[in-house]
Amino acid sequence: MTEPTIWQSATLQEAWRAYHAAYMAASAADPPRAAELRDADLVTLAQCTAHVETQHLLSLLPAALREALVQHPDFALSTVEEFFVHVGQDVEVRGDDWVVRLPPPSLDDLHQLLARVGRFGADGRGCVPGTAHRVSVWRGRRGESLGVTLRVGRYVPNAAKALLPLALQGSVLILSKAGKGKTTLLRDLSSSLAHEASMPRVTVVDTSNEIGGDGPLPMAFLGRCRRLQVARREDQGRSMIEVIQNHSPEFLVVDELANAEEADAAWSIAQRGVNLVGTCHGERLADLLQNRALNLLVGGAAHAFLSNEERRLRNKTKKTILERPHVSPFDFVVELHTRSKGHLYHDVNRAVDLLLDGQDASQNASVGCELRLSEALPEQVELTIKKGKSSTNPFASTALDEGEVATSFKSYTDRDGYTSFPGDDKRQRGNHAHSYSNRRGAGGGNKQKRKSDEQLYSELSELL
Repeated sequence: MTEPTIWQSATLQEAWRAYHAAYMAASAADPPRAAELRDADLVTLAQCTAHVETQHLLSLLPAALREALVQHPDFALSTVEEFFVHVGQDVEVRGDDWVVRLPPPSLDDLHQLLARVGRFGADGRGCVPGTAHRVSVWRGRRGESLGVTLRVGRYVPNAAKALLPLALQGSVLILSKAGKGKTTLLRDLSSSLAHEASMPRVTVVDTSNEIGGDGPLPMAFLGRCRRLQVARREDQGRSMIEVIQNHSPEFLVVDELANAEEADAAWSIAQRGVNLVGTCHGERLADLLQNRALNLLVGGAAHAFLSNEERRLRNKTKKTILERPHVSPFDFVVELHTRSKGHLYHDVNRAVDLLLDGQDASQNASVGCELRLSEALPEQVELTIKKGKSSTNPFASTALDEGEVATSFKSYTDRDGYTSFPGDDKRQRGNHAHSYSNRRGAGGGNKQKRKSDEQLYSELSELL
């Protein structure tokens, strides 16, 4: 601990204010001291805050349940992640590598807990006031509350240390199934971006209040971060565009991109020069490609028709192939495998093209690598990314043939109604739109014999 004023504060809120004031002063006049503050005071202060907030969550439980839990030999306050409390079912409390089961709660205990944890939105979610803990309600057919799931929210400094250089260079999408720590990474990235010496405008679109906590003021660890709270889950896509138009952020952080409207908003934001950091559910990049509502996040998937000559040049047997119609709005995609490890795709366009071509992109070292999230980004990876950015323009380069520069598509329609691509320029593929529009809602050009969406996605599923 290097700054006495932080630890002489009467409350945690005052301690955080003292930390931010000391850090801002040091970052301008004494960068080494600023680094010391982040390495020592920030980490310790975050641990103290997490301990106090988890204790507060524990205090909301009915007395009998709380006593039984703290006396259980497997329970660990520092690693607890989830509480499941439901009428007529055993209580389950989960940690990093342990599970505690206790007898079912009484109706009085459940009603007492529901009264303490606050209100729920139309999406069944809420937050414990003044914390980042999420509460989700279990409802019956008539809307009655039958139980709750409580997710412990913590700010963990350096949890996303490897991702910070990526977020500073471009847009980052974090992909994983539920419970792998996506929101924890967003908290650290939001705070870390706000710590930058250039003092960028960092805005968080906080739909469930899991990043910045429930209340008019964002959690103290966010520091300079600005936050937009979203009243209804279905308004998130509109709110993303509203932030760009009204508040001019340089970095926009969004949790859980979940539908086509939000994917369209992300695609639009990426064209406006804003670095976007977002998350969505899914285990692998290949899974995201099969998601009709969300695959635009990585450029989408559409069918294209090849002439006989083009099929010969590409060594294809089918007249219809799958291609990526758009440039990915995200420069980097991270698949979370565990809370501390993942796989980074640093050339998303090429990785998607490889997958659509039936190849395993995860085994291709030219498009991605394994990553330890809490460690510094390997120097070799940084050099690869910088080299790739300086040598290619993602809006003009082809992803299937490295080193070749794509030209505008030339096409014609044969007697059978198929759109063909002349074989004298085999580089015409990848990032440019075809002569007909693949974008949702756009008008068509020449009439073509097209497969239905069901046939297209069935073929995509077989391919991946």
